[in-house]
Formats: sequence, structure tokens, C-alpha cells
Amino acid sequence: MKRREILQKLALAVPAGMMFPSLINSCAPKDPPLQPVYEGKVIIIGAGAAGLHAAQLIKNQNVSVEILEASSLYGGRVKINDPFFDFPQEQGADYIYGNSNIWYNGIKDKGITLEEIPKKGSFVMDGVPAFEADLIAQPDNDFINAQNFVSNLINYNGPDLTLQNAVVSAQIAQRAHHVVEGQVATPAGATYNNMSVKGISDNLKNWDGGEGRYFSTNQSLVQVLGSLYNDVLSLIKFNTPITNIDYTDPTNIILTDGDGNTHECTRVILTVPLAVLKSNAINFSPALPLVNTSAWNRIGMSGGIKVTLSFISNFWDKSTTAIYTEGYARQYYVPGIVRTNSNRVLSALIVGDQADALIGKSDEEIVQLLLADLDAIYPAQGGKASKEFNEADSYIFDWSKQEYIKGAQSYLLVSGTGAAAQMSTPIQDRIFWAGEATALNGNNATVQGAMESADRAALELFDVILES
Repeated sequence: MKRREILQKLALAVPAGMMFPSLINSCAPKDPPLQPVYEGKVIIIGAGAAGLHAAQLIKNQNVSVEILEASSLYGGRVKINDPFFDFPQEQGADYIYGNSNIWYNGIKDKGITLEEIPKKGSFVMDGVPAFEADLIAQPDNDFINAQNFVSNLINYNGPDLTLQNAVVSAQIAQRAHHVVEGQVATPAGATYNNMSVKGISDNLKNWDGGEGRYFSTNQSLVQVLGSLYNDVLSLIKFNTPITNIDYTDPTNIILTDGDGNTHECTRVILTVPLAVLKSNAINFSPALPLVNTSAWNRIGMSGGIKVTLSFISNFWDKSTTAIYTEGYARQYYVPGIVRTNSNRVLSALIVGDQADALIGKSDEEIVQLLLADLDAIYPAQGGKASKEFNEADSYIFDWSKQEYIKGAQSYLLVSGTGAAAQMSTPIQDRIFWAGEATALNGNNATVQGAMESADRAALELFDVILES
């Protein structure tokens, strides 16, 4: 395959640093010169990070490409709330994970300011919040055992269990289970009784994205996407949900949208979220191969709610970056910690079983449940959270209720090893897969993972084009 030349040309499409150097270096230098010629048309379904990145790569080769987006906005699970205090408040992806990857490098190349988030979590043990250093100094042996378990997950070599069963097998005291769940499962969009401990360990071993977590301080992440991929925004056809993909004809693929309109192409890249695929919102004719669909059942994507709570004043320690609790939200984080001096906002992450437990409750009821949890943790003066709550600047966003998303992000279920690679197997060299659920190298559930998957899909596509 002429992969080295493909990558070198594709790299011209995007800002410096937004292609994986390891992919280029892995290609043999003896490959012949690249002269890509293709008269067909590529349609990308979905205008999230994966769709935008794939479109940019393909457009650079003068190949006809179009993006069909079901909603009225680009960005997918990168989405911002309306102007919020003096910093961009993200409704979806918020952190940039690691300082050596496609996403981080692209942002830095645009001159956007990134600030690393310090690690200073407050852990609620027996209803009382305390910092890690204090719990170690006491010492709280149950907490210490839980933290040691988290630190050693990368070295796990036991049977493939749920994270919960692995915690029980490690004899972690029940009072410290939430310490593991809040740090490991919640950021991955899951509860610990659903995630594969081997999947977690494998992701940690394969991770190549660098160190640290970062916030963009002067632009929202969707603004960043718009800046990085400005050249392809005009290629997006909004409000075009695809409901049927007919690839019976070996020379033509017919896509039907929700209004009954058809769109024809010769190649398709699918970037829709896993939960949408699992819901059978898109019908395939002929039916997809079992190698793809069976992989879906080994990858999870649960419900996810982000509740942003604004307060008149800060009642938690001002250096706190996250609060880990046994309540509905296993983790609260402080989105203003490196962005503003006001720092009066907590974002609650409610995922998996905790999110399911809130089905049918109104936004007001959900907020009151969270305030009650916080009042119990900070009880001074009859409950600090309720007394300091600023309802006007608080909101709830439920990703599971978004018709074209239907959940938070992907994670491996027990026996999920290799599922992402199987799910992304091209079909007849005509249908290709991208999106964070198909990312490898431990990058699933991240924006850079979505972009990485687009790199892979573009490589697969151009390999086929050059062979045809």
C-alpha cells in the first residue's frame, strides 16, 4: 500500500501537529510516489470532530465530499451552553486530555490558550470532604487502598470482570467504592458495575496522548473546531438525518434522509454515535455483517446528564478541582478553576445507573436532589449549597435525550477487547467507520480519539481509491 505518500498528502489538509507522526513513520520509505485520482463522491454522515476531520483530509485531495448532519449544528458532543459567566461552559466534551496528541497540537497551533488543571480532588468519606493528602496523613486505610487500586489499574492482569467485581475482589471497603467509581467510571460515562476492568487497563496501557488535562481558556471547544475546520463547514448539509443506507448496487450507494430525500455516492464514512447505531435509527440494506454489529454489543454507551450549578459564593475550598461523592453525582468538577476569578460553579456528572435513576424526574427535582447531597456534605448554617444556590445561572443538559446522540460516550464492556477494531471493519471497501467508539490506542471517549479514528478511516478510504 502507498500509505506513506497518502499520509504526507493528507497531512497538508490540516494544521501542523494534527496527524499522528507514528502513522507516517510506520510506512516504508520505499513506497512508490502517490498520484491519487478518484472521480467518485464520498459522503460523511455526522459533523462531529470525526466527520469534520475526515472531510478536511478528503477535501485536500480534490475528492468530492459532502457532510450530512442530522442536527442544526456541527460539533456533535462538543457543544457549548449560551454565554455563561466569563468563561465558556461546555455541555459536552470539556477537557483536552494529554499534551501530545492530535487535538492538543491542533489547538496550540492556533494560538489558543490552554491551562492545565491541577489535581486537587476532595473525597467525601463518611459524609465529610477531605483532600487526598489529609486522608493519607490520618491515615484512612480504606481510602488509601482504593487509591492504590486506581493507581495500579494499568498493571491489572486478572480475569475480565466488571470494575465493581474487581473492586470487590481487591477487598476495597464499601465505604471507599465511590472513590474508584468517581475517578475511573464516571469520566468514562459509566457506572462501575458496567465497565470492563480489562478494558480500562488496556486503554491505560495503550494511551499515547500525553500527560495532564487542560481547559481552553479563551475559546469554547466548538469555536476551536470551527476554526480548525473552517474550510469544510460549507460542505455540511444540516437537518439531514439519514434513516436508510442502501449499498446493494456495487457501484452506487443511496442514502435516504428523514424527509425521504435521497443522496448518492460511491463511498460513505459513518461517524454517528454508537447509541444511535444500536437504536436501529439507520436501516442498512443489505444488513450489516455480523463482525460489525456483534462488536456493538461489547461496547457500552450509557445515559449522561451534566448539571451546572451556580452559586452566589464559593462554599467549598477554593483550590478544589473536583469533589467525589456517594450521591447521584459521583463527581463534581469546577469548570472555572483556571478560567476565572469568580469560581462559583460546580458541574455535576451523572452517568449510567445514576442517570437512569433520574428518568422521569423534572429538572427542578434533579437540582433539588443534588443540592440535598451537597447540603449533607457542607451542612453549616443549615446547608450551604441551598442557601448559596443561584437558580438563574444553572442548567441541566441530558445527552440521552438528544435524538441524534442518545448518550454520553463509549466504554468497553466485559469481553470488549478488540471490539472497536471489529466495529470499524470496512464493508466491501465502500462503507467506513469513524467516531470515538472506533478509536484505538486507548483514546476512545475523547475528541482526539474521534479525530484519530478519522485518520484511520481516511487511510482506509485512500488505500481503496488507489487500488481501484
